[in-house]
Amino acid sequence: MRIDATVRDLVFALRTFARAPLAAATIVVTVSIGLGVVAILFTILNTFIFRVDIVPDIDQMYAVEKPRLPDDVKDLFPRAQFDAMRSDAAVFIDAYATVPDIDVRVDGKMMAVVLVTGNFFDVVRVTPMMGRAIVVNDDDRAGGSPVMVLSHKGWTRHFNNDPNVLGRTVLIGNAPFKIIGVMPVGFRGLEVSGPDFWAPLSQIAQFRPNGGGPDRANVDIVGRLKPGVTPSSALAQLMAWHANQAAGAADRRAPSINLVPRRGTIPQPMEAIAIFTPLFLAFGLILMIGCANVANLLLARGVARQREIGIRLSLGASRRRIVRQLMTESVLLALAAAAGGYVLSRVALEGTVYWVTRVMPVDIGDVNVNVPAADWRVALFLVMVAIAATAFFALLPALHATRIDPVRTMRGELVPHARPGRARHALISVQVFASALLLICAGIFLRSSLASSQFDPGFRTADTVMIDIANEPKRAAMVRAIEDQSTITAYAAVRPGMLDQRAGLADTGVGKQGVPYKFVSGAYFGVMGIPIVSGRTFTAAEREQDAVVIVSETIARTLWPGGDAVGKTFRLEEDMSGERPPATESALPSRMVTVVGVARDVAGFRFGNRMESVVFVPTSVDVPGTAIMARVTGDPDLARQTLLDRLTRVDPNMGMIVTMRTVARLEKFFLGIAFWIAFILGLLALLLTAAGLFSVLSYLVEQRTKEIGVRIALGASSRNVTQLILGQTAKPVMYGLIAGAGLAASLAALLLSSDLGAAIGPVVHVADPIAYVGSLLVIVAACLAAAWLPAARAARLEPMTMLRQE
Repeated sequence: MRIDATVRDLVFALRTFARAPLAAATIVVTVSIGLGVVAILFTILNTFIFRVDIVPDIDQMYAVEKPRLPDDVKDLFPRAQFDAMRSDAAVFIDAYATVPDIDVRVDGKMMAVVLVTGNFFDVVRVTPMMGRAIVVNDDDRAGGSPVMVLSHKGWTRHFNNDPNVLGRTVLIGNAPFKIIGVMPVGFRGLEVSGPDFWAPLSQIAQFRPNGGGPDRANVDIVGRLKPGVTPSSALAQLMAWHANQAAGAADRRAPSINLVPRRGTIPQPMEAIAIFTPLFLAFGLILMIGCANVANLLLARGVARQREIGIRLSLGASRRRIVRQLMTESVLLALAAAAGGYVLSRVALEGTVYWVTRVMPVDIGDVNVNVPAADWRVALFLVMVAIAATAFFALLPALHATRIDPVRTMRGELVPHARPGRARHALISVQVFASALLLICAGIFLRSSLASSQFDPGFRTADTVMIDIANEPKRAAMVRAIEDQSTITAYAAVRPGMLDQRAGLADTGVGKQGVPYKFVSGAYFGVMGIPIVSGRTFTAAEREQDAVVIVSETIARTLWPGGDAVGKTFRLEEDMSGERPPATESALPSRMVTVVGVARDVAGFRFGNRMESVVFVPTSVDVPGTAIMARVTGDPDLARQTLLDRLTRVDPNMGMIVTMRTVARLEKFFLGIAFWIAFILGLLALLLTAAGLFSVLSYLVEQRTKEIGVRIALGASSRNVTQLILGQTAKPVMYGLIAGAGLAASLAALLLSSDLGAAIGPVVHVADPIAYVGSLLVIVAACLAAAWLPAARAARLEPMTMLRQE
């Protein structure tokens, strides 16, 4: 019985759509836009949080991790400790070690590699789709094999799915690596974003010439738990083992380790979901506006179908039965909208990834971005959201449509309470509210992006490049190649790079104060265009062991207020509570230093660490770990490419060369992405709002034709009629604007009071009044334009013709 009734409802719904195809298409397209926008975000979330790698029994895979260091840097295990854990700790069937996050230049392109022990593919139990995997013999530390296994992503991106790729060799460092296998689609190696290829850990010297051999490597550890071993019992055994290891070690820190599930997703999914929630709310506003439009359209259709519904009620149909029929129509439309939303989301994701990979500055390297794949979770999400959203906004119109007097509606009379004015006005307010919120965000990002393009970091960016040297044994040859490059007029050393600095402590005898510091050579100030306002720069003979420094103006005023800093002495030492230098760099020794110069303060780049006040310590280009800043002549991009070609002949994996002009543009680039996202969302919201407002007023004009005719016959002017129609939307639009602007201002105040607000405050001006006023004026103009056409139409009605209508 119920199946028959459902079939009849479906058939009747299809006939209804055939009689009003434009209305059905409008609903499907409107909801599809909102669903497509939300589906984009869910697809990204699904890729990094909900999807798992194609590893059998992945719930048995756990990573052994140490607590993060104070600066949130991951503390890895020495290779020897992994070997001891693998042989002594009896909680795993087997465990493997990896060195992830290595970028290497192959044939001029940057590729991501993960170095693995020879048992990696045995532990994960995934076989290649082509060729073979890395085995234990390949990872023999005494003489391993320079081989690689491509991921499906690497095979596609760098080798164009060449079926004859097996056996091909590529040069990495000084070794030709042979391609021996290609992994199947979906295998990422239990990483959030999989590499382009895997290589034996024994070959680490080819990828990190400065880091020593495989015995000195620091590694991640992942194991497969034995059957019957619970994570809690495994953790207890591992902590006991780790305590025994620490008891005989020089490091007496309290032994502590964690056991973390490794499923190829973000380790802290709840934190990621918390980050995604505001984005879901922003993207969900488009869906809400679309559904509000649908509700308004269904309200109008409900009034138009009063006669039909009245006849069905008079023939014995129950109100519940008619509501079910109307909801069946809505669900069918929702399913069609879900399909449309899926198509729109795929097109949008493909287009966005294509755009990002094309506009990302070439200096940064190849952008390793794949289009997030959609699976059954995305399809289920779309269907559930489509049904829930459409049903929710269709229920009120369905209930309104059935609250009628059958006798009066059969005579063609319009039932007064079937005109749901309050509900319609509330929906308009919701649409305007969402549009205001999104457009204010777009205005804020636009204004911040414009301000960023005019920001002066305080040093030269138009004609300077930064050269990162990854292979220390070839440093001397690379420096000679830089010296011989005709487009380079001057160069200097810096450590760490331009975008970073180290935390130090200065003691002038009245207490210690935190001071950032970095190592630079004497030519650095001339290359970067930073004036020495008093004193001198470093001489060519001064090195890191010399007890001289240059301080910026702010540090000079802080340490010696009211006095000349040149000639003053103080003790400079490493701040052990801050970010520590990498193991490949020497720490700052504690010593008394003399100030030989004061440099002008510079603003630095507002994304990342700022550089207003720095203590400069002398170094030289031949010191390991230093990057090289060079001033070039002519087009910096052309000079960069020429320099890159020259240096890659010295070392194919030489590191990275980036123009400072590109670094300066990155802030605007990321702000531009945020602006375009907010602008597109705001534009969609505004278009949907304007379209909904136009359709509502057009319907009202049609329904009030006789009333308008009477008013004109009694002396109302065209201006009076226009004001009457425009007045129908003035209040809901005003309420929506106030609510949207008020919520935006409240969120801005909340953000400014948080740590995140303090971090982004210099870049994103969340309380920009021009952005607020401009956005609201755009909405008012769009609403006036949408309302003007129906109002003008009503003002042109012929009163006698309207009064003769039945």
